[in-house]
Amino acid sequence: MRYCAKIENEGRPGSVVWGLFCLLGAALLILSGCKTLEPEPSPGLPMNMPKTFSGQAKSPIPTDLIREWWLSMGSEELNGLIREGLDQSYDLKVLHAKILQARAGLEKENASLKPGLDFSFGGERTHTRTQVSRGQGGETKGGHSWDGSLTGSYTVDAWGKARAATKSSALALDAAQQDYEDAALELTADISGTWVDIISVRNRRKILENQIKLNTTHLELLKLRFLNGRASALDVSQQREALAEALALSPLLEKEEILLLNTLGFLIGRTPGQPISVDTRDLPGPAPLPGPGIPANLLENRADIRAAWMRLLSSRFEVEAAKADLLPSFTLSAKALFSSGQLDLLFHNWVASLGAAVAGPLFDGGEKKAEVKRTRAVVQEQLNLYARTVAKAIQEVEDSLVTLDKQASYIRQLELELETARLTLKDARIQYFNGQSSYLNYLTARVGIEKLERQLVSERAAIIKEEIGFYRVLGWQAPLGSELDQNKEPGQIIGEK
Repeated sequence: MRYCAKIENEGRPGSVVWGLFCLLGAALLILSGCKTLEPEPSPGLPMNMPKTFSGQAKSPIPTDLIREWWLSMGSEELNGLIREGLDQSYDLKVLHAKILQARAGLEKENASLKPGLDFSFGGERTHTRTQVSRGQGGETKGGHSWDGSLTGSYTVDAWGKARAATKSSALALDAAQQDYEDAALELTADISGTWVDIISVRNRRKILENQIKLNTTHLELLKLRFLNGRASALDVSQQREALAEALALSPLLEKEEILLLNTLGFLIGRTPGQPISVDTRDLPGPAPLPGPGIPANLLENRADIRAAWMRLLSSRFEVEAAKADLLPSFTLSAKALFSSGQLDLLFHNWVASLGAAVAGPLFDGGEKKAEVKRTRAVVQEQLNLYARTVAKAIQEVEDSLVTLDKQASYIRQLELELETARLTLKDARIQYFNGQSSYLNYLTARVGIEKLERQLVSERAAIIKEEIGFYRVLGWQAPLGSELDQNKEPGQIIGEK
């Protein structure tokens, strides 16, 4: 169906043009009453949400005090590194650019809801030469022509296709913001963990240096005892082997420290080769941990879950847009054409038209219906990705609770083992100097203590990193904020299950 009104006049065009746009507005009001499509029903979450976690943190603190959890570690040096990382991280800059892209996409979709108005203006000069017969002079004529136009058009969103696309873009923007927040939290955990590793490896290097000095001293003493006939050549060889083993570890620890510094520099956005200062010497003490709460809290706290939820909602609106594309579209247009041979008379000669058109598919081979099927399959994909994200988050919290508990028990056992090994070393030393035992027994006990001392530093650093990871899996960081309600509908979907 198509309607077109055409008016011609030699008078002023202004009143007629405005009249056309008034008619256009009236038609918009009439067509805006068309009923939009019903939205897709909410799918059920394909998983069972547990009511509680299997374990609890040992010393829970109020969750409103730990939004910026790294402050609980009490290190200004770490705070400075994290601030620099949040400002300069390459990954965060990439995600920020994606937020800008999503925001521009939303502005583009919003623009499609509004009428468009275009203009054109041009001029032309022509020369015509005519000659009646050969030998006679020709006649040359010239002229000017000017033309312009104003064209307005609007596609009525009768079935809600444009509104659905706008909502989908808004949710895509919110998901991009949640991705940024999740990456920022992961970055703070990576920076903190790397910082702890650097302190740990330096402490192990310090212990190793003391052990190398001690082994060097023992070797010199054994050489003197050998010269005095109070030690065998085998004792000297065994001590030399122990010293060589300790010396062999030094390059590995040095390499580990340099690589960790390089990693820390990359995390905070510095280019390779820039110096990084880490002056803290001692590992931080155990931080008070938040209680894990209940699994349903993760739907609010974890940005990756919120992002997956927003993408699920966005895919549902894409289904609505695909369904609306099956129906006819309504387009309204208004156009004013101006033409004259003289520029000052351009707007005195005009043609104006108002048109309305209905267009829709008669046969497309099933392309649009296939698009509806595809978008519905995308909803199922996003639903399962959302369920997987939730299940993975619950697993990470459970794993962290178990690891914190067992790692603390392991450290206590290592401390007990080290205490027992020192008693064994004391007895082995007495027996060796009394001639009741070989030097190998004494050396074995001392080497065992050296390994335990280095291992204990590593395990203490590991539990600190696990505490950092506990904040990470709970999602504790102040959110960026959103104009959309992020917390309501996930719980509703779970309730529908």
